[in-house]
Amino acid sequence: MTQACRRDYQRAQCVALTLSLVFRNHLFQRALKRYEETGEFQDRPRAGRPKKLNERNIRMLKRLVQKGERYSVGEIAIKLNDTLNSPVTSRTIINYLHRCRYEYKTKITKPFLNKNVKKNRLNWCLDYSNWTINQWKNIIFSDATCFYVIKRKNKTKIWRTKDERWKESCMHVAAAGGGGRVDFYGTITSEGTDCFRIYNENTNSDVYCDILDNYLIPTVQLYQMENNYFCQHDNSKYHLSKQTQMKFHELGVKVLKWPSKSPALNPIESLWTVIDNKLKSKSLSSVKELIEALSKAWLPITPQLCQKFVFSMPRRIQKCIAVNSKCIDY
Repeated sequence: MTQACRRDYQRAQCVALTLSLVFRNHLFQRALKRYEETGEFQDRPRAGRPKKLNERNIRMLKRLVQKGERYSVGEIAIKLNDTLNSPVTSRTIINYLHRCRYEYKTKITKPFLNKNVKKNRLNWCLDYSNWTINQWKNIIFSDATCFYVIKRKNKTKIWRTKDERWKESCMHVAAAGGGGRVDFYGTITSEGTDCFRIYNENTNSDVYCDILDNYLIPTVQLYQMENNYFCQHDNSKYHLSKQTQMKFHELGVKVLKWPSKSPALNPIESLWTVIDNKLKSKSLSSVKELIEALSKAWLPITPQLCQKFVFSMPRRIQKCIAVNSKCIDY
């Protein structure tokens, strides 16, 4: 380094040191002034950027969300902006909804319950509210449902990037009629799963009576439930037909009284969700593959899982009573 460069370097160091001392002195003076004014050295609270919505606006936002129509974010933004001096975007609405702990979810599908249905269901729950676990052990819970090759009962959600939107693995393929379907009849007890039947024909009294002969009775024999057991089923037309009633009488099977439109009270309904979730991971393309997948999904179901569902009956009933026979989270 030449002598001239060395002098410039030293001059720069002196200037930097002077500025540093001046800046430190300025900070020191500000700290003293703040202490004289407030009695402490902490920074004063800053106002920051003003909020887009005040408390009154947030209350209105909640009212719009909770209305029976359940408006979309775009509709909420339009209605809310009519009352604001400075309009807000849909993104701002979403941010405030998240802060208010709202989530964007698929609507839960539940049966329509009129006054008579609610009244009958509540009376049923009150009648059976004192039943013990040991009494529920004597019930064979049954149900018939349908499964589709492509269409799933439960919505499928995946993680993907924006660029992967049109990838085959990131799309749900729709087909008319769900790509084919089969009906599935099954029963469970606290001991585990029982005999099941997969079939294609429409269910009627003839089909159901055949199921009782060849699938229900073997279940009774399998778990040695010949004495003091009841069969549960819903109030479908073919369940209540004279032909079916005569078949139950012929077989000596006692039927558990059951309220209408009450799938949430039936523990086997929880099992359909388990099976449908297993089918999600399968790439099915035909009814034959669907039948094979259903058989493989049903057979490994453990007695512990069935017991968990059956033993939930007292809780289901108490929840139904607590909400005055409205829909429950089962």
